[in-house]
Formats: sequence, structure tokens, C-alpha cells
Amino acid sequence: MKSSAPIVGQGKRRLIRSYFLVSFLLVGLGILASGLIGIYYHLSDIREQTSLLQQEIANNAALKVEQFIEEIEISMWAVTLNREIIAHGLSPDIDFQLNKLLKISAPVNEAFATDANGVVYEHVSRVRSVVLRNKQSISSTNAFDKAINGETFYGSVFFVHESEPYMSITIPIERYAGEFIGVLQSQVNLKYIWDLISKIQFGNDGYAYIVSRYGDLIAHPSISLVLQRPDLSSLDQVQRGFFENNQDQSEEESSTLVTTNLKGEKVLSSFTLIPKLDWLVVIEQPMKEAFDKFFDSLFRTSALLLFGLAMTFIASALLIRKVLRPLEVLRQGAESIGVGDLSYRFNVKTGDEFEIVSNEFNNMAKAIQDSHANLEDKVASRTREITESNRALEKTRKELEELNKSLEDKVKSQVSELERINRIKHFLPPTVSEAILKSDVVDPFQTHRKEITSVFIDLRGFTNFSDSHEPEEVMQVLREYHEAVGKLIDKYGGTLEHFAGDGIMIFFNDPRPQNNHIELAVRMSLEVQQRVGEIRPEWHRKGYNLDVGIGLTTGFATLGILGFEGRLEYGVIGNVPNLAARLSGEAKGGQIVIDRKTYSRIDNLIEVQSLGELSLKGFSRSIPAYSILSLST
Repeated sequence: MKSSAPIVGQGKRRLIRSYFLVSFLLVGLGILASGLIGIYYHLSDIREQTSLLQQEIANNAALKVEQFIEEIEISMWAVTLNREIIAHGLSPDIDFQLNKLLKISAPVNEAFATDANGVVYEHVSRVRSVVLRNKQSISSTNAFDKAINGETFYGSVFFVHESEPYMSITIPIERYAGEFIGVLQSQVNLKYIWDLISKIQFGNDGYAYIVSRYGDLIAHPSISLVLQRPDLSSLDQVQRGFFENNQDQSEEESSTLVTTNLKGEKVLSSFTLIPKLDWLVVIEQPMKEAFDKFFDSLFRTSALLLFGLAMTFIASALLIRKVLRPLEVLRQGAESIGVGDLSYRFNVKTGDEFEIVSNEFNNMAKAIQDSHANLEDKVASRTREITESNRALEKTRKELEELNKSLEDKVKSQVSELERINRIKHFLPPTVSEAILKSDVVDPFQTHRKEITSVFIDLRGFTNFSDSHEPEEVMQVLREYHEAVGKLIDKYGGTLEHFAGDGIMIFFNDPRPQNNHIELAVRMSLEVQQRVGEIRPEWHRKGYNLDVGIGLTTGFATLGILGFEGRLEYGVIGNVPNLAARLSGEAKGGQIVIDRKTYSRIDNLIEVQSLGELSLKGFSRSIPAYSILSLST
């Protein structure tokens, strides 16, 4: 006889309350934690994005200031490279060139030229009625000392009549490379930078300014503040900006900080140092404006969070009620069947999985009830089935063991292949290893002949340096030098042929084709020259008299695998690499020397100076050569 089914909903209220509370706390705390984490990371993202954008503006501002100074410097170099000066040295014609400089470069207020002894030869001025005359000497100044060594000198900022800021720029006058005949010095009015700085805006209230290492305010949107000459050296952003330039700062350290400005207001400040001028470009934005977007987002997120918690409360109550009521019915039915009432049937009509489960329970109870008559036979039959299943499982286990062993062997083989590929990438240049891994039809290392551009870079003064310094110092210099050049080789897609101590051979257009391989080689060489120029002041400070000489030439050469089994290298032979090495040997420190054939291919790209015809070892004829001065503007 069937017993009556329990009424749905008569479960224990304590169970419902417990499950409701637990589910609400779990879901609610999850939503709350997710919202708080989202707010935290959103704040971090806004600050990071604002800092990055502000830092980019500071970098661009610094670049514009450098370009402003470089344009003036280029105008001055144009005076020193006048044909009359190159042909005859200093002459009365220099007065015309100096006045021309004042006309084409508005920021230049005064300019004068001296002879090789530092005695003033000619002086012109926009504002002075009395100018310097002959016999006055500047030979004892730092500017003259720098210029006679072939360097440009940038003077400190000074204020004329307590008003506008000025600086001086001094360059050497040379008839030919190394033939020093005097210096040219210009006094530059820095008020023209004010317009450039006043146009830089960040948000509604953001602004930019420039400060010198000594705390002098050079440019600011408020001109009256510049004329007041406040001392900014005590500001955190100024101290940190100049301090970090003298420390080994890692790339991860930010040049943005939260601090106070000259008025004591809290600001988000980003800064960029202009090393050659020893100026600091600072971009500042009030903190309130910088984080307005975050507070708006925080309000919206809080509202959504509260709404989510309310919906969680309602959903938890409904879900727990819907789940626990049929579960209570199933619990009571299981208890009845458990005590032997096999005639019990579940009565759940929810139209979902609970109803399916209750029907399965009913089928199970009926099956148990029907199986009592022949239970022993069924047990024996089931035992046989289990035995067969165990045998099948044992067979499957052995097959899986064999499969696992086979897979392990394959994985070991693949790991060995990956290790081989990694060794190839480690010991060969990136372009060569890339050709090995990507070439599946044509062998990139098959001996062939091809037009390439070859570059040979040599460290001047290295032999004397290595003889007179400790091995540790020598290896440290080589590491700095190789690291600087190596990054630029990868940047311009060159193939490193070999290192030979201080000598480095690179070629372009093989194995990866490069239509503009001559241009890439020239640009890389100029950037190597620039990068070593940035390292040299630190070398000079340590007493290392080092510089680079570069030879560059283009032509057809033979390329392929060189060496023996176990020690193979991808190399190039022929006159092209030999000529590049010989031209490098003729190059002075800081020079890039090319032959006439290469120059004819890129004469519209570069400015050069003729070096005449050079007699080179291994070449029967003299080679017309040129020194690259710069890219054409």
C-alpha cells in the first residue's frame, strides 16, 4: 500500500534560513569584493594612463626645445662651413656671415668669431652699440676649451638686466676636419621658448615649464613669473628630475610623481631631462582635475554595486525557496525507502530537474521492489559483469601505459629539437636564425652571390686602452659598446657577421631582402655614432679616450656557410667587406667614411665632406672617399 507523499514546502525553516544566509553572503561578498577590486584597478589604470600621457607630453616638449636649440646650432654651423672660410680661413667676409646669422635666426642677439688663439676677430650685435674688438681674448673660458676639442659648448642660463633669460652656444670653426682656426659664439635669447611652452596644454588647467639645474625658471606660461626669477631648486620634482639623471635608474622607475607646485598646490608632475642643455621640462596638472574621471566612475560603480547587492538578496531568497522545497520532499522520500518502504513514490511536479530526479527515484524504488524475488541471481550476474569490467579496465590501463611511454618519447624528442632551435637563436644573429627556422623550401645558407651593404665599426684608441687598464675595465667597456651597437643592429634589421674584440662587421640585404639596405646601413651608422657620443662623456670621466670609426660600402659579395663541422658561421667574403674594414681603419673618431660608388647611390639622402682619394692596403687603385656629416634636411 502506497504511503501518502509529503506536502511540498513543509521543510525545516531553519534550513531555508541557513542556506539563504550562506548564499547571500557568498554572492554578496563576491560582488562587493569584485566591485572594490575593480575600483582599485580602475584607479591604478587611470593614474597609469594619465601618467603615461603626461610623460609623453613632457617628452614631446623636451624634443621641441632640443629642436629649437639645434636649429640655432645648424645656422651657426652654416656660417662656419662658408666657402670663403673653407678656402681662405678667417677674413673680413666673416662680418657679412655673422650679420646674416642675426637675420636668419631671430633668437640670436649677438655673435662673435675668434681666431685659433681665442682673440676676438669680428663681433656683431642687435642691441649693443659698443661691441667687442680685436685683441680681446676668450682663450681662458670653458667654452673655448670645449670648442678647440671639436665639441659644442652650451653655456649656463643668465639674465640680462634682470629681465629675459639668455644662454651662449659655442662651436669650433674648422676649414677641414681637424684643422681648427677659431670659434664662433652666439648669445641666444630664450624668450622665444616662451611661446613654445605656453602652447603646451594638458587638460583644462595643466601647464608646462622649463627649469635649469640651478633652479632658474627659464620658461613658463606666466611670463611675469619668469621675470620674478623664483628659485625652484627646492621643489621635489626638480630635485628628483636632476637627481635621477645622475643615478642608475631602471626603466621601470617612473618620471611622474604626486607633489606640490610653487604655489603649494597638490599636482601630478611629470618631467623629462634635456641632458645636453642640463634643463628639465616639467608638465603639471592639478590632482583634482587628474582624477575627476575616477570620482565620476566611483559614483557609478557604487550605485551599480548597491543595485547588485539588492538584486542578489532578492535572487537568493527566490532561488533558495525554489531549491529547498523539493529537496525536502526528496529527503523525506529517501528516509522512507531507507527504512524499507519500497512502495513509497515521490510526488514532485516542478517541471525541472527536481521532477526528473524524483521520477528516477520512483523508477529505482520500483526496480528494487521487483528485484527482491531473484536477488541472488542478479548479484551473481552483476559480479560477473564487474569482473569483466575489471579485466577490460586492466587491459585499458596497460594500453594507456604503453601510450604514455610513446608520448614521453615523442615529447623528449620535441624538447631536444626546441633546445637545438634555442641554441641556434642564441649563437646566431636574429636575421640568420630567423632564416633557419622559417625557410622550408630554399636553403638560405646555400653559397650565393648578392648585392649587400657592409658596415665595419671599430673602437678608436682601444689598443692603448686595453694595454693600460685592468681586464675588468676593458670587458666592461666592451659590454657597454656591444650592447649599444647590438640593439641598433636588431633595430635596423642588420645581420651580424662577427665580433672581433672592438671590431664589429655587419651587412644588410641578406639573408632577409631589404630594398633600402643602403639607407638602413647609413641610418644605423649615424645612430651608432650618436649613441657612442652619449656614452663617451662617462668614458672620458673615467679617463678612457675612446671613440668609433665606421666604414660603409655597397656591392656584390659571396655569402654562405664558413667553418667546420661543429663550429659553423654564416659569413661574407669579397672586396665589399674588405673595403668597409679598410675605410673604417681610415675613419677618425666619430667619422663615417664611404666610397664614391656608395655615395652616388644615396647622394640625395646625406650631407658629406670629401676626404680625397685614399690609398688602402689590398687595393691597387686609390679609393675616392667621403665622410658623412648628417642626413639631408
